[in-house]
Amino acid sequence: MDTTERTEDIFEHIDGYQKPALIPIPEYGDLSTITELGVKPSRFSEAVVQAAMAIMGFKSFQQQLPHTLESLLRRSNLRGAGLFAPIISATTTLDDDPRELNAYERAATLLFGARSLYDDLRSASLPQDMYKERVLEMGQYPNLFSTSLIVENKSARIYKSKNVSQVTVLAGGRIYLLQVGKLGTDTSLEQLSSALKNLHTSSVQNPLKEGEYSPGILTCASHASQVPMFTRLQEDDNNRNSLLTLRDSFVTVCLDLESEPSSSAEAAKLAQSTNGDNRWHHSSFQLVVFGNAKACTICNFNAYVDGNAMARGSVEVHRRALLAPLSKDSQDEPSGLPQAEELTWRIPPEFVERAREEFKSVTDDQKATFEIGHIGRGNFKELNIPAVPAFILALQLTARHLTGEMAKISQFLSLSAYRCMDLTFADVTTPEVSRFVEYMDGDEVDRSQARSFMQEAIDSQTRAARDERRQLSFSKMLGLFMYSKKGFPRMLTGLFLGLTIMFLKLLGMYRSPETEILVSHPTIYPEVDVIGRPGIRLPYVKYFSLHYQIMADKIVITPMPGVTWEVSNQVLVDELEKNLEQILWVAEEDN
Repeated sequence: MDTTERTEDIFEHIDGYQKPALIPIPEYGDLSTITELGVKPSRFSEAVVQAAMAIMGFKSFQQQLPHTLESLLRRSNLRGAGLFAPIISATTTLDDDPRELNAYERAATLLFGARSLYDDLRSASLPQDMYKERVLEMGQYPNLFSTSLIVENKSARIYKSKNVSQVTVLAGGRIYLLQVGKLGTDTSLEQLSSALKNLHTSSVQNPLKEGEYSPGILTCASHASQVPMFTRLQEDDNNRNSLLTLRDSFVTVCLDLESEPSSSAEAAKLAQSTNGDNRWHHSSFQLVVFGNAKACTICNFNAYVDGNAMARGSVEVHRRALLAPLSKDSQDEPSGLPQAEELTWRIPPEFVERAREEFKSVTDDQKATFEIGHIGRGNFKELNIPAVPAFILALQLTARHLTGEMAKISQFLSLSAYRCMDLTFADVTTPEVSRFVEYMDGDEVDRSQARSFMQEAIDSQTRAARDERRQLSFSKMLGLFMYSKKGFPRMLTGLFLGLTIMFLKLLGMYRSPETEILVSHPTIYPEVDVIGRPGIRLPYVKYFSLHYQIMADKIVITPMPGVTWEVSNQVLVDELEKNLEQILWVAEEDN
């Protein structure tokens, strides 16, 4: 481990926080979740998998797992450090600061908020996440700070720095490193605001010239392109030194002062899917500040910052920023900070051209965030039905009408009630859900019968979610098994596993899992209006994905269509709204 690297743990333990329980381990031979791997369940296919596991030594691994589970979970990067950030990272919007700050002041207060959150986290002063009486895992929150993805030895990995006094600032595509010491002690808000203003002014006075490129756009390219790009860039001493210093930044600030979005929806789309030259997506946590002081955060999912962590982390930064006092004369205050270092680069133009093409291939110009203003959690509560399963029923009706088939909906679920666990998926297109949808699409619908089918469909989703959270899944266990092996044994195990899959595929017993519709409902905070990837098309879903937030009196939806999905977002949301009204109609008691 590098001397500047603070840890190789993905989930960091902080003294002062309670550890949740470890997730239960299934008994050896339990293949109840084998279908998530794409294997068609049967006695023969299960026998083939059992034989393969025995040959690979999986039984002894599983027997030792109660003793090794925590250490494996802490360090195993089962996501693979993918670098195609526009389709992976997500944006959250933040409420405006009521003090009507200028853009430099807003950026400075948010940086102070980030440092305040970091200090509270490290001292365990930040209240632990809870669900009812259960403590939840806190190990992802440190990933917001001094964490980035790097390309090293021709592969990508997560890097966590010890440095908390350096901030990366992007302005006009130029990248600056600003040494700020300990914010609030070594550096005042006025000094930081003035320094940010000076950097932006410098970028305006010295715009990128012809043949001069920002490396930020390269972080918008596909993973397959970025690995060789950044490997080759590091062959140049100047580029290598710039990248080595850049990875030691606390957070990244993107000053997009040429844009003044009029709404949260516009701000989120601008942050997520435009101005790639002024982003550094290898950073786990970016603050994007616009000319009218609106602000967003961008969190990198593959740096292990999940939806709930990015939502709460962003809100905690915002709340602390509101407490930061600013002098009215701050604009005229001299910076007093060390001279910022502008990083210089030698970038082949063909890299830039390829990155722009790949970024463009996943961007989408249509409206990306919608509000259904007359339906909210209150409507479902009044009718005594749970909001999220009811929403899924409306979405399943919508998918059936738009695709002509019963599409598979995968719902993100948090596993943070267990130690060092992140997310899983529940297949919420259960037989009961399908029966309800088919009945609703019939020629005659009796509301009483529909209500009965609807309750069974809702209950089935609850069971599906409970089953997914019951124990460690076979796929995660297999991933940990692969991670536990190094070098040639890992390569040999991977080869044998591939041959097993090929054998099952030849027999018609394996089909590569396909994600058709992927949905997420992160924790709701009043300060966050939008969360998602607005303006982005996702190559890993067949139809579409969406983030949805069912608030008290409205539903906010951000669809992200698949790259070949041709139905407009507006048509999708209109159909969904109609079907939500149908669900509410079914839930009403007959007069």
